[in-house]
Formats: sequence, C-alpha cells, structure tokens
Amino acid sequence: MKPKFDSLVVYSTSKAEIIKSIQQLVPPGSATPEDPTVLATLQTLTAQLIQAYMAEGKLQTDPFTDVHNRRIHLYQAEVRKKLQGKVVLVTGGEGCVGSHLVKKLVELGARHVISVDKARCSNSLELKPIRKQIASLTLYAADVRNYDALSHIFSIEKPDIVFHLAAQRLPWLAEIQIRETVTTGIFGTQNIIQLCENFGVQQCIFSSTGKASRYFTTEVYAASKKFCEWQFAQAASEGKVTYGMVRFTHMLENSSFCQQIDDKIQQNKIVNVHAPERYVTAQNVSEAVHLLLNAIVLSQPGSLRFLTVRNLGWPTETLEMALYKILQSGKQLPIYFQGLIPGYKEDFFLGHINCSKPTEINLLANVLEPQLIDDYGDMFIGKMAYFSPQPMAKFLAVLQTLTDVPFLPENHIKQCLGKAVSEVASFIFSQASPQTLLKILKWGVNSKSLSAEGISIHVYRDILELLVQGLYGRLNKEILINAQITPNKFDELIEILANLSSIPEEIAYLRAVSRNVREFDGEKSRIKVPHLLTQ
Repeated sequence: MKPKFDSLVVYSTSKAEIIKSIQQLVPPGSATPEDPTVLATLQTLTAQLIQAYMAEGKLQTDPFTDVHNRRIHLYQAEVRKKLQGKVVLVTGGEGCVGSHLVKKLVELGARHVISVDKARCSNSLELKPIRKQIASLTLYAADVRNYDALSHIFSIEKPDIVFHLAAQRLPWLAEIQIRETVTTGIFGTQNIIQLCENFGVQQCIFSSTGKASRYFTTEVYAASKKFCEWQFAQAASEGKVTYGMVRFTHMLENSSFCQQIDDKIQQNKIVNVHAPERYVTAQNVSEAVHLLLNAIVLSQPGSLRFLTVRNLGWPTETLEMALYKILQSGKQLPIYFQGLIPGYKEDFFLGHINCSKPTEINLLANVLEPQLIDDYGDMFIGKMAYFSPQPMAKFLAVLQTLTDVPFLPENHIKQCLGKAVSEVASFIFSQASPQTLLKILKWGVNSKSLSAEGISIHVYRDILELLVQGLYGRLNKEILINAQITPNKFDELIEILANLSSIPEEIAYLRAVSRNVREFDGEKSRIKVPHLLTQ
C-alpha cells in the first residue's frame, strides 16, 4: 500500500525548489544527518518531492522496467557449434554475470565448464587452488593474481575457451583499494593472456566497462579497465589466440546503488543519493551473457573487436529510482544528497559521442572507435582506436614496482596509472585525423551546452589539453572545411580553449592558423572561397 503524502504537500513548491531546500538543509559533503528536527523536515521535503515527480507523470512504474524486459539476439546455433566438445574456463565465475554465464554454457553444450573465483579463497597466494566438482562444472577457489595457481588449473583442465570476468566491480571501492584493483585488473589480465598463449587456448573474451571508452580518466576503476583493454588489443595483434571483448554498463541484477537504497529502506534509515540530475544507463544480466557468448562468434583473429548493447534507452535519474523505491515501500523515509564520491566524480564529456548522429548515440564507445551494427540490430560491434604498445611495457614495469612495495601510499599507484592512460591517449590523438579531433573539440566545448550544464571548461582540462596537443602542427584551411568549422566558430573555439593557461604554445598555434585562414580568404584569389567558410 502506498503512503498518503497529501497532508504534507506544498503544491506551489517546484521540484527544483524542493531539491534546493534539501541541499540547504544538509549541504552535500555533510555527515549523515541525525538531528530529529532535520530528519522530520527532510521527510516532509521528500514527500513533497515525490508528489512533484508524480505530477510529471513519473514514479508510476519502475524506471528500469524497459531495461528488465529488454533482450538481445543470441546467435544460438553458432554459439552451440563453437562450444560443442569444448572445455570453457570462466574467471569470476561465482559473481553475478559469471554464474549466469556458467549456467548458460552448460545449457548450450560445453563439454566441461571451469569456474575460477577468489570466493572461498582465504589466501590469494595459495599455490594449490581449492577444487570442488559439481557434475559438468568444476569450481576453483583461486585469485587471478596468483600465476602459479592459475597455471596449475590450466595445466589440469586445458581450456579451449576462456572468459575473463574477474575484476573489481565497484568504482568507489576501487578508489580505496587501489593496489588490489590494479593488481587484480592489470596483472590478473597479464596472467590470463600469458596462460592463454602458453596453453594454446583458442579464444579469450574479456568483460570491460563503458567507462573505459573515455579518452582520458584518472578514476582507478575506469583507468585500470582501460589499461586492460589495451593489454588485450596488443595480445590480439601479436598473439596466437583470438581475443574478443564486451563492454557492460550498469548491471541491474548487480546494482550497488539499488542494493544500497533497498538496504536503507529495509532498515528504516535515511536514504542517501549522490546528487540530483545524475543519470545511469543500465542493462540486464541476460544481455550481458548474450554479449559474451556472441563475442566468441563475432571475434576475429588479429584485432580486438568489442560488443555493446545498442538500444540502451534513455538514461535513468538515480534520484527518481530512489524516490520510486521509497514510494513502493509504503514508508515515509527522508532522502539527502551526500555529494559525489571518488569513483563517480568525472563529468561526461560531450565530445565522447558523435553528435552528428543523435539517433545512433552509443555511450559505451567514443568517436575514435569505428562501430558497425550487427545483423539483428541489437549490438554495436566496435574496434579499438590504434595505439602504441611501447608505453605499456614501461608502465607495467613501474606499476609492478609500486604495487610490490607494501607500505607505499596507494595514491602513487593511482598517479602512475593516470600517467599511463595519458601517455597512451596522447599517442592515439596524434594518430587520429585532425578533422575528427576538431569535431570532438567542437562537440565537447559547445558554449551553450557548457552554460546549460553550469560546467567550467577546466573540468575537461586534461582531455582538452591532449586533444589540442594532438592537433599541433596538423591544421590547415581544408581540414577546417572538412570538419565543418567556420572561421568564426574556430575563433570562438580558440577563445574557449584559451582559458586553459597550461598550453600557451598550442593556443598560439591555433591563433596563427586562424589568421592564415582569414588572410587567405581575404585575398582576391582565383580560388573560389567555399560558402561554408564565409557564413
């Protein structure tokens, strides 16, 4: 039964005003409120906020209903053929996605399935992993960071196909457990790749995250996944195994923020939300499993392809989800905004997506990653942007040294990881076409969008510096024309970028290009000036 909030409602108060009142009462970053008077006021404001959302036609159904019901095509006949008579190993096989994948592998005819998970593993350095046999499934308790334990499993089981899912899954926890996240992600991945090559595995599929599609990131979760993607891309181009990859977004059946809300409601406690107007795209575990299985059909030798869900629908506001759950509980519980926490602070960069194709926006890939649509229209099939593997070996060695020192402040590991991502990203931008880089800049620092979001250009400083440096010495009039940027628009872009005082030489170069273009257009040239540059 739903609660009756009518007696508490102030109908003249707008949603924005209610949110502002909550933030004024408990400023973001404050400790969880405990004062009874404050809690009572928050409860009243939360009731009003629920009514304001309902007045907009929201909270009538689960905001994730469409996501729960969504399905993508499984290439079932082709997958069955790939799995027939095969031994399949899954790292992270006792997790949410892993356990569903293991079940499906058995159902689709794999001869034997091996799960490797650190669950039930008391010591990550145990040389002999704990083994448990269940019919056609063997469970091993072993940590992917333990090369000897993994080698023992590979030598006994001799897998034909490997799905590598084991990793830190919580962005906020990755910022606390930096050493464990990096060693599990990067060095666990290094172990898996090496063993796949050594033991003649036919295919290896890696599960990554849409957060890894960012051009640049300093967040540990996203940066470590990004580094792992490069490891697999390098292995795909140099090794004998056929590698593939999928990128997941927020998994509903394994949702940390939904679980957190449910726990607070069950305990009759105040519900904390990061911030208003924070949105999440989501998928369900069936889609995740189908992506992984389809990857063994659609992967190709010699390069790393990745699969993502194509039809993700509109992002859902986390605040809306919290209010819906409170409403459905029948309890009159308050909310407050705790503020953004490490792991979730990076703002979305609009240059990440191809704004010229709004009907085909894919939040799980970036502009530099070519994408096709599969035959059934359910998936994007993407290809990694070209990068240099040379910095990888250098940073792997440094990260190994840093993580081996037990008392070293873990922030040093994070800084090294950020430098690695920056250096590889810099190379990627240096190889990308300048026309594409200009379009990314144009979309990313659109003055109207920045103003509407209330975002300062300095939020994107690291990305913008790398982009501008990638353009240095590579521009001319024809490139501006091909990028569909007028002289006036180019000048506007330069003035916005000029706020980045850390790249004066690059800004001076852009100004020189602008002068040259205008001087050329001002001459009585026999060459007809394109209309595009005279608008």
